[in-house]
Amino acid sequence: MTVHAIEISLTRSLDAVELRAAQQESSFPLAAADDRRRLVVLVSARNERRAMRKIWKRLEDALPIDVLCSLFPSSDGKYLMSIPISEETHERIRARATAEGKKPEAYLQEAIAEALARDRSTRRAQLECSLNELLRTHTPEEITGAAARRIKR
Repeated sequence: MTVHAIEISLTRSLDAVELRAAQQESSFPLAAADDRRRLVVLVSARNERRAMRKIWKRLEDALPIDVLCSLFPSSDGKYLMSIPISEETHERIRARATAEGKKPEAYLQEAIAEALARDRSTRRAQLECSLNELLRTHTPEEITGAAARRIKR
């Protein structure tokens, strides 16, 4: 079996007593960030999916878990995330995936990729508008002078 490093994002900060109790209950080695809203856990399992299932099984009731995420990317450069969703949401995803002839995981992965692309496109448009406004209201000399001063800082 391989040891997997998984990050646990919590919905709130833990105090030392809660952290110690979770560690004893789960028998997992846990390391907390300074803010105690993020933990890293080492889990022995055949693969990352099983490691995450093991974490949910042992810590779901002990910690206010928001998201589990692999600490390192896989060979294809992707991170594995585990997010709790309601049965109603899960059913909607299944229905939409079936309607498109896809597996729920593939459907969700595509939907997330499209949302990220829309977000990047929106951000790019905002930057272009800001740049156009800057070019309309200032001379090229003013812009380059301000940039040069900013770099010197």
